[in-house]
Amino acid sequence: MADSQTIQTAQELGLMAGFPPEPDKLVTHHNQLLGPFNRWSFQHELQLNRTADVWRGNGPVAEFEYADFDIAQVTYQNRLGERFSFLDMVELTHTDAIVVLHRGKIIFEKYLNGMQSHSLHAWASGSKSMSGTLAALLAHEGLFDLDEQVAFYLPELQNSGFGDATIRQVMDMTTAVWFADDNIDPVSENLMYSIALGWKEKPADYSGPQSVYEFLPTMKKIGEHGVRFMYLTPNTDVLAWLIKRLLNQTLAEIMQARIWSKLGAERDAFWIVDPAAAETSGSGLLSTLRDKARFGQMLLQKGQFNGWQIIPVEVVEDLEKGGDQEAFARSPVANPSNQGYSYHNQWWMTHNAHGAYQTLGYGGQMLYIDPAAEMVIAKFSSYPTPTPAGNEFYGMMAAFPALGMVLAG
Repeated sequence: MADSQTIQTAQELGLMAGFPPEPDKLVTHHNQLLGPFNRWSFQHELQLNRTADVWRGNGPVAEFEYADFDIAQVTYQNRLGERFSFLDMVELTHTDAIVVLHRGKIIFEKYLNGMQSHSLHAWASGSKSMSGTLAALLAHEGLFDLDEQVAFYLPELQNSGFGDATIRQVMDMTTAVWFADDNIDPVSENLMYSIALGWKEKPADYSGPQSVYEFLPTMKKIGEHGVRFMYLTPNTDVLAWLIKRLLNQTLAEIMQARIWSKLGAERDAFWIVDPAAAETSGSGLLSTLRDKARFGQMLLQKGQFNGWQIIPVEVVEDLEKGGDQEAFARSPVANPSNQGYSYHNQWWMTHNAHGAYQTLGYGGQMLYIDPAAEMVIAKFSSYPTPTPAGNEFYGMMAAFPALGMVLAG
């Protein structure tokens, strides 16, 4: 794994230091997703983007109790057979903050890179799991039929690749949809898509889609829906458009009413919005670390938290069953580290011995829920590449279940 001495904080890098900062240390809207600038930007998204507020409500904070636990005893092996401690993993994976809950109590919590307990941080693609959970809840309530085609609810997508896909296929990302221009961007999937959503600046001669609503109809079908898992953020955008259209509310309003105002959150959450003020539903959620953990603990407790049955038990149980493992195995992202996985309702399902499932986001954002160990891990990071590379990623993937084994035992 990487030498922790080479991992510098935003302060050590000199990012945004001084008034004004040096030009090469300036973090902007344009470079906010790139390393090393994300060491600063992931904790300062409100200063770089337009956002929609998700009110926490006016109830008291659902405080966590603490319990003693020596996490230094927990060790794991990476794929090379090298052994490390859980604390090594924290130091070596560009962690900004991490908290571990066991049976609802905090047994480990640490903040690095200048982050504090009240700091807001980007969930990145972990945002998909919030959107997917809301969609699953609303489907359970009968707002829409999971087996109905997308175009039935969103006629604007009739002639797009999404038109004849079912909502269930969108939920589990087994749609056979691809970008019309094939211009793949290693950071944000597709250049035109990232411009339309406002993540990247428009070139002077740009004449393409101006928002997610204009972009989604341009996507094309490239095969048969339902055959294989294809990780593609626009699926989440379709889900968000669907529930906003049917409820005639913004995603921020839906999340506030259904989940956030009931969690006893410490702070308002925020969604980064595109040029049409549409929430970037697959990448733009911001919250504190403990509030992310509260969301995870609520799911671990079958939807019950802070005196509310926030999510019906049936919705959580359906999530825990997971999705189509064969479709996942046919995916371009299938590899030895995720063998046996599925993707369901915008969550990564491990199907391991503990039935763990998780969110994963650009730069190392994670929410790991282990029902058998009664454990929740929320982690914010600012890794310089979309996914932590090589042994660092596989080590992180090994450290969480290793801790779960200790707690379950």
